[in-house]
Amino acid sequence: MGLSVFIIATCLVFGFVAALISLRPNLLPEIGANLRHARPDPVKKFSPKNTLFIIGPAANHTACRMQRRLLKPAIPMLIREDVSVIEVYGEDTPRKNGDPIDWLDPSLLRHALDAEQGFFLIYVDPEGKTSFRSEAPMVTADILRRAHLEITPPKSGGGEKKKSSVLKKLRAA
Repeated sequence: MGLSVFIIATCLVFGFVAALISLRPNLLPEIGANLRHARPDPVKKFSPKNTLFIIGPAANHTACRMQRRLLKPAIPMLIREDVSVIEVYGEDTPRKNGDPIDWLDPSLLRHALDAEQGFFLIYVDPEGKTSFRSEAPMVTADILRRAHLEITPPKSGGGEKKKSSVLKKLRAA
């Protein structure tokens, strides 16, 4: 009796599949194309390793603006060397190399990095250890030196070396 029910059920399933394919002949290629173009879950690809975190209370906070201005010329070189830059400001959506990371909770990330209040600049090395953390903006050359990155900082335009007012303020602090 059980074998008969199994055979009848199998015939019904194959009959349904055959009827579906006869009505929509392009159904299987569509399913295959959709499966090939399905994106993997982005959560599985997240790793804080080899990442520079800029964490602040708001994007327009003075220290955050200054750090972005100091780091802006070096960001392409950091990305080329597989160093990600993640910006986390208040409750805004975190951004990795300028692209939003919608699924990442900023408060949980700040809690995990022990950077819940104020401004922080944190570098996590390729082994997953915090290489350095700073509560003040840093010049790009100092970031590269403290992170032990073999990247040459970008050169300033112009032949003469001028003293930067931003650097004076940072060194005075």
